[in-house]
Amino acid sequence: MDPEYGWLADDGCYYKPAPDFEPTPVLATQVDPGVDGSWYAMECLGASTGSGVVWWRATGIAGLIPPTPAVLAQQARSRLVLPAPQVRSSPVPGVPQLVGLPVWLWIDPGTWGPRSATAAVPGAAVTATAMPVELTWRLGDGATVVCHGPGTPYPTSGVDPAAASPSCGHTFTRSSAAEPGQAFRGSVTVTWSVTWAGGGQGGVFPVLTQTTPISFRVAESQTVTVPGPSAGS
Repeated sequence: MDPEYGWLADDGCYYKPAPDFEPTPVLATQVDPGVDGSWYAMECLGASTGSGVVWWRATGIAGLIPPTPAVLAQQARSRLVLPAPQVRSSPVPGVPQLVGLPVWLWIDPGTWGPRSATAAVPGAAVTATAMPVELTWRLGDGATVVCHGPGTPYPTSGVDPAAASPSCGHTFTRSSAAEPGQAFRGSVTVTWSVTWAGGGQGGVFPVLTQTTPISFRVAESQTVTVPGPSAGS
């Protein structure tokens, strides 16, 4: 149920109670004598347009049926709020990475979990649920890394800097010095599966995605050769 417009019917219009409405004599003829009902404000948006007030009998609005579970599911899906991935890495973003050194990649674990939203009308409610299933890193150097979880945060201590992430990481094989801004630019995308259930029915929606841009500066490690003592010295 939309807090502003009311509930959505199969005709594409929203309805909400209008208890203070006083009908004109013409509109009063819509009232069925001896049948329970009330006046509802109607607001049609999108393909259907218009507004007004109609009489809603206990069996439906002027012969219209209440919205089906599938219609409520669409409304619930539109209310889903999915978090954008919050990028984490080691070394941290903004600090130059080194060619040949494994980079740990992950997102905030708190954003990796189900999200749901519900749409309801009197006597029926449908809930849409989104679940993160895949994390895709496009690193900007031509590589794509697909992880099936948020990734493993880099421990604060006790880890060999040359150790690779056990779940989600990448090793750059060339410098970004020749790239625009001297950085590889890419993105990280979370893919969400979306299902719905309610009113004795259920189904699956197409996947949803949320994307965050990323950039990595990658440098070549430099070695310094120190002259040793000359032979015979």
